[in-house]
Amino acid sequence: MSIRVTSLFPLPPEKITSTLEYYSKVLDQAVPLRARHKEEIHYAIRDLSKMLTGDRASLPKDYMGDPRTLNAYLRFYLPWNLYRLTRLFQGMDFNLPENGVIIDLGAGPLTVAQALWIAKPELRDKRLTFINVDRSPKPMREGQKLFEALAGKSPWKMVNVKGGPSSKIREKADLLITANMVNEASSGMRTPLQLWANKFCQQISRMLAPKGKMLIIEPGIRRSGRVLSIMRNEFMERGLSILAPCPHQEECPLNGEQGKSWCHFNFDSNHAPEWLQKLSAKCRMEKDNVSMSFLYVAQSDTPPPAAAEGEMLIRTISESFRIDDGGFGQYACAAQGLILLLAKGGARSIFPGGLIGMPEPEKMEEDLKSGAKIVELPTRAIHKSADEKASDSKSDHDSKKDNRSKSAPDSRKSSSPKGRSDSRSDSRPHSKKDSYKKNKPPRK
Repeated sequence: MSIRVTSLFPLPPEKITSTLEYYSKVLDQAVPLRARHKEEIHYAIRDLSKMLTGDRASLPKDYMGDPRTLNAYLRFYLPWNLYRLTRLFQGMDFNLPENGVIIDLGAGPLTVAQALWIAKPELRDKRLTFINVDRSPKPMREGQKLFEALAGKSPWKMVNVKGGPSSKIREKADLLITANMVNEASSGMRTPLQLWANKFCQQISRMLAPKGKMLIIEPGIRRSGRVLSIMRNEFMERGLSILAPCPHQEECPLNGEQGKSWCHFNFDSNHAPEWLQKLSAKCRMEKDNVSMSFLYVAQSDTPPPAAAEGEMLIRTISESFRIDDGGFGQYACAAQGLILLLAKGGARSIFPGGLIGMPEPEKMEEDLKSGAKIVELPTRAIHKSADEKASDSKSDHDSKKDNRSKSAPDSRKSSSPKGRSDSRSDSRPHSKKDSYKKNKPPRK
């Protein structure tokens, strides 16, 4: 039995890590801080974190218009978001045309444009127009300074628009991206979430070109997972194709409804810039990992991923955990529902986000605790004959496992703040005492 694996969050190459490391100089050049602001920036960051993790309904609409708050966001949340987005963008094929149009809703300091420039060097010579939409113009102006300091003379054109999803934009998007906007926009609404999602999906769907795609990225928290699951249903009812992370067009088994688990991905922060990790420690907001939920959607002309005859497509969701009789377990998603992958007898589990294509087993037992269908991965020898992307994915997992071997799995805790940048880790390795039948699916 052979399998094929593609990685969604590949490890960043040296060029990307060095650019992110250099980004502190970009900040100092484009948006320098006064001496007194430098001295207290870590206090401003902590104050902003309290704002973002509190009652979102009471958050001022133009909170980024305050200079102290904006400086804190640019120095902390923007770089962490660049790290998150570059990890995701690396593994995606946007296939943007020459003279393509990208609409960024909730653009803030042009995080999307900067992350695309860092993660996709093959796009740098294309003529692209970015229509950046935000209710606060000042962050967009600061973001444009940062983009120019980062990219220098670029054929990418930036058009900043004060507005929101209901804004009338003449151009249609080849790619529409919203990052960390949906959770804010849907919070504190008196309108039922289902009705809000219906209206919002209708508004942004109208912004797409005939062959356009949209990417919605949110923190990996329960509410975000629930909102994205509802939006997924809305898009499917409108005939759009779900490209990722879902490997199918069936009902979502991780919709976050009534205590159920939700779809989100965690990956390590080891490759984040050293200066950013030091700043995080100074703020007492260290991050062991970062987390996200996302939805990638296309017009109906673009077919969704489809399994070949006799094959099943599986998207790994959780990190791996040890099971009683040796090896590892890992939760995943497929058209057949929630999947519990078992890697035993020399087989290796796959890094979260990996897409596996493998022959569908004739019979799948059901895990008594989670209700997931149990699928056993092939042995290591068969993995070695898989394509290069499978090898990359295994290397990612091995590196992560080696890093974790230095501390006891059960004592490992995430200290990520629940701010706009990401959320706390939602799945941890379990001790050897835990059997896969006792283990819970991705966090409830």
